[in-house]
Amino acid sequence: MRSAKAFSASGAAVRVGAVKRIWIPLLLAVIAMGAAQPVLAHATSTSYLQVGLPRGAEPVELRWDVAAHTIMWSVFIDQDFDGIVTWKEVVDGRSAYIEPAMLREITVTRGGEPCRLSVTDLALAEHTGENHLSLALRALCARSGLVSVGGSLFMTGDASQRVLISAVRGREQLAGVISPDAPAWSEPERASAWRDFARFVGEGIWHVLIGYDHIAFVLLLLLPSVLRPVNGEWRGAERLPQVARELVTIVTAFTIAHSTTLALAVTGLVLLPTQPIEIAIAASIAVAGVVNLVPKLSRLRLPLAFGFGFVHGFGFANALGEIDASGATLLPLLAGFNVGVEIAQLAIVAAVLPAIYLARGTRWYAAGVMPFGSCALGAAGIVWLVQRI
Repeated sequence: MRSAKAFSASGAAVRVGAVKRIWIPLLLAVIAMGAAQPVLAHATSTSYLQVGLPRGAEPVELRWDVAAHTIMWSVFIDQDFDGIVTWKEVVDGRSAYIEPAMLREITVTRGGEPCRLSVTDLALAEHTGENHLSLALRALCARSGLVSVGGSLFMTGDASQRVLISAVRGREQLAGVISPDAPAWSEPERASAWRDFARFVGEGIWHVLIGYDHIAFVLLLLLPSVLRPVNGEWRGAERLPQVARELVTIVTAFTIAHSTTLALAVTGLVLLPTQPIEIAIAASIAVAGVVNLVPKLSRLRLPLAFGFGFVHGFGFANALGEIDASGATLLPLLAGFNVGVEIAQLAIVAAVLPAIYLARGTRWYAAGVMPFGSCALGAAGIVWLVQRI
């Protein structure tokens, strides 16, 4: 009869063969469930609004780019119902459907008075690999003063919606975000780096919380952090400082990597297509899931976190890459977004680590939660990989 001591923090062990016998069927089952209910991680509904802010009585010039897939179910555009919006379909529905529908969704005020909007152009544009309807607008305003932009902006019923604002006032560049919980943007009297920093801290946190693939990768780094490989078996780590030191090293490597590529991509120094990045992010989750199942591969966790951190940084850049800002204007946005990402990551670590550390010496964690959790998350990565290919 095995003693309780055999399942202590220093003695919990799982035979690799036993783990292999149970994770393969589980993996197949999770893949089947994932295929039945596809999940598109990093799938956000983002539109882009450029605003020219006049000093005098001139009209306010705007260009609003909305993803075709965002509005094709509420505005009759896809005439052949093939899921693809063509230029011919845009031209055919321009005056009858598209322009009236988009004008109903946006409002502009200046000096507290509403402005009269008219369409000056309609085109197709591409952002992050997706077709967008690009609507050029002119707002005639009865009063001068500060400009505000708001309206439904096709955000009704979609909490993931964001409208990225790029505004130009003389030589000043201003940036902002409209979302369901902040449904309007108002021109500030003076540009404020601290206000932009604080706003984009929130955007960084939000982007992690809706980025299921990023959360999955962080969890895969966490799950084996309280275990140690001993003779091809997982054993519970003996001391919390040891766990904390190793985890800090891995998370720091991941942070340095994705912060580097985020900065390179947002500043335009390195530009990569969106689809290969999304495929690589999904692949990183699948690989991390496999590594967690083989104790002898645990030494790969640090280089894996560092290497795939570069890929995840390019994924984060998709949230900021379309903002027309540079130099000192871009710095608070980039810094705030990055800080928000780190806050969200640390919140995940703080929520999960105490529980798995306390459970590290139990059989159900070493033989159940860790391998099963790694299988489920790795399978989700495979599902996302197939979807993105």
